[in-house]
Amino acid sequence: MLLASGRWCARRPKRTVAAWLLLLVSLAAAVGAFGRVTSEAVTIPGSDSQAARDTAGAFADAASGRQPVVLYAPADAAPLTSSGQRRAVEKAARAIEGVDHVVAVTTPYEPAGGGLGADGRTGRLTVELDVGGRDITPETTRAITDAAAPAARAGIEVTAGGDLAAAEDKGSTGHSEVIGLVAAFVVLALGFGSLVAAGVPLLTGAVGLGVSLCLIGLAGHLMDMPSSGATIAAMIGLGVGIDYTLFCLTRFRELLTAGVDVEDAAARTTAGSGKAVVFAGSAVVAALAGLAFGGLPLLHALALAPGIAVLVAMAATLTLLPAVLSLLGPRLAPEARGDRKARKQRKARERAVRQEPGGRREPDDRGEPERARTAASGADRAEAAAGVPGPARREVPGAGTGTDRREEPAAGTGAERPETLAARSRPVDAHPGAGPAPAGWGRIAAFVASRPWRCLLAALALSGVLALPATQLTYGQLDAGDRAAGTASRTAYDRLADAFGPGANGPLQVVSTLPDPASGPDDARITAVTAALRTTGGVASVGPAQLDASGTHVRWQVTPTTAPSDPDTVALVHRLRDETLPGAGAGAGLVTHVGGATAAQADLNERLTERMPLVVGFVLAVAALLLLVAFRSPVVAVKAALMNLVSVAASYGVLTAVFQWGWGATLIGLEGPVPIPGYVPLLMFAVLFGLAMDYEVFLLSAVRAAYLRDGDNRGAVIAGLAGTGRIITSAALIMVSVFLGYLLSDDPVVKMFGIGLATAVALDATVVRGVLVPSTMVLLGRANWWLPDALDRLLPRLAIEDDGHDDAEPPSPATCGAPLAGTRSAS
Repeated sequence: MLLASGRWCARRPKRTVAAWLLLLVSLAAAVGAFGRVTSEAVTIPGSDSQAARDTAGAFADAASGRQPVVLYAPADAAPLTSSGQRRAVEKAARAIEGVDHVVAVTTPYEPAGGGLGADGRTGRLTVELDVGGRDITPETTRAITDAAAPAARAGIEVTAGGDLAAAEDKGSTGHSEVIGLVAAFVVLALGFGSLVAAGVPLLTGAVGLGVSLCLIGLAGHLMDMPSSGATIAAMIGLGVGIDYTLFCLTRFRELLTAGVDVEDAAARTTAGSGKAVVFAGSAVVAALAGLAFGGLPLLHALALAPGIAVLVAMAATLTLLPAVLSLLGPRLAPEARGDRKARKQRKARERAVRQEPGGRREPDDRGEPERARTAASGADRAEAAAGVPGPARREVPGAGTGTDRREEPAAGTGAERPETLAARSRPVDAHPGAGPAPAGWGRIAAFVASRPWRCLLAALALSGVLALPATQLTYGQLDAGDRAAGTASRTAYDRLADAFGPGANGPLQVVSTLPDPASGPDDARITAVTAALRTTGGVASVGPAQLDASGTHVRWQVTPTTAPSDPDTVALVHRLRDETLPGAGAGAGLVTHVGGATAAQADLNERLTERMPLVVGFVLAVAALLLLVAFRSPVVAVKAALMNLVSVAASYGVLTAVFQWGWGATLIGLEGPVPIPGYVPLLMFAVLFGLAMDYEVFLLSAVRAAYLRDGDNRGAVIAGLAGTGRIITSAALIMVSVFLGYLLSDDPVVKMFGIGLATAVALDATVVRGVLVPSTMVLLGRANWWLPDALDRLLPRLAIEDDGHDDAEPPSPATCGAPLAGTRSAS
């Protein structure tokens, strides 16, 4: 199917490219018409905070709740308590009431208002709107602050807070995407030696990124999509999109070098390397699907966003890429070093002739056969690796005689068919040591294979040092105080904390349901709860009790003495639930819940802690199963899945040291340590397992193919690592560059993903794939490829990189003591 679809797109390149551009323009127009919606609301089914939120629905509140607008009179202005300032504030409040969507405004001077600080210089206007928090736009926030111009003219500084500030602070990460694209272009240009070839992965990656971001923006109308969801999706989608195209483009250039015409090369690339892309992309999506076991809508949204990005990247690689390859065609063909040298010499001679008097051109003293031999020898010397000037043709002794010869693409892609990789790793000379000494990854592979225990222990020690801080990892919650200085959210947070105490930024909502209507706020059952709340340690103040219209629901606003992100605030939530409220409502039949944003975040972290073993187990099982189906080896599948834990643990350690401990936090734009939300490590785990499958597939394909031919486990490990190490590290370098570009974001969560994913990918492509995997495979020997007969009969026989072309010699399994993975035993 992939062969047919790739050929269809290659034969109709303009139609295919036009369809993708039409899709992008249509989605962008839809986003422009309907807007991009995000929401930071947290829904936790079955939690106490969710029960409080549902019960509070009995009150006739505005859709937005009460949003603060912070007023601050600096030292050179009169305090807010002066008559002139009061008139200015009240005039501003009346102007704000005329803004679209605003249904009510309360001044600091009213009993139900936000109040004034002790020094009289800080106050709160409370604004209620007829739209929810996720539907508040930056334009609405600006209209409200502009309407407060009478206060501003009186010297009062007006700053929006709450959801109003969150809407205003929504920033674009376009600069991060640009940095990632530029870094990727530099790596690709240096590797391919061609600006045209370097631009292909960027083109498909950028188109896929645009489509996926539009889809995610529209999805926000259907579900609560956090603002960080689109950024995480862009980070992952751009990285995998460029990587997938890199693997396919390398294979396409090999086929062109081997003499395959453009259309066939594009189709075979889609059928071969495209199949590996489908496998790797499906692994990422399957790992993200494991987050469904978290049972949280937030996780569903954070899994859906990058899932959309990966699926779009896969679709672009399988359809848009073959069309682009067909359009560019020979311009993507690699130029051998010999060809470049001859071309430069010819141009130099031509320039010299033009500079002679009369401009006589000296004839080329080489005949056609000599010129052909020069070009051929240059092509034979061309290097093939991840993105370097394309693969050379080289002659490999045939299986039957010493005279049969065939052309094989040179090492370096990992996107070839297994039999091609096997043939490529075959020594050119049958005598050991006759060829040149190994270089680059070949030398590293030989070193690791000759000292497996030493390399294994060294790699584990390095990984262990990086992972050690993860033992102290604790979940916390971010608040507006962790935002960048100068943002509206941070300014409003600091001013409210200074004037009203740190707990003013995260009040708790206590909601009770009465068995029968209360007689009024002075009902004995209500006053008992009020008194108990006020005497609870950690409570700064308790607002007056509010009854709903039926008199059966009552709520209190409780202001803690500590900030929302302070662990003591979480302790207060538990103290209220476990001690204060059960005692106050004993015998009265009250059903009481504690809610609010802080309580919801505490419930979220607890739920994530409970569900994490289930999610981890699912992702491990899926990864092992996919690898088992692909490589027909239980040992390899289980070992590879467990090896992925090494890079994940190291990334958790770096995450803990940088963000929770604050090591180097100022270098990435933070003022110090910040809490790590519970969903960050969980989402990182699923994403990293999926991304690691890319490199695992390309490495193990090469190793398995070599072992199927020779039955030499150690030689197969060396050949596999030597053949794929360069493209894996090049792809990882691109992905790390993309991830690190997001450190420029002001959002601490985005910075966490950037640091964590970059660390894990860098470690996975070097220490894990370059040292741990080969050393363990050398030590395990033939046990790597053991396959029970019963399992052999059950597993499908897949050739991941098979491109549907039958010109290659099939691999011949070696005779081993144990049944060979991928073959049936003699019995």
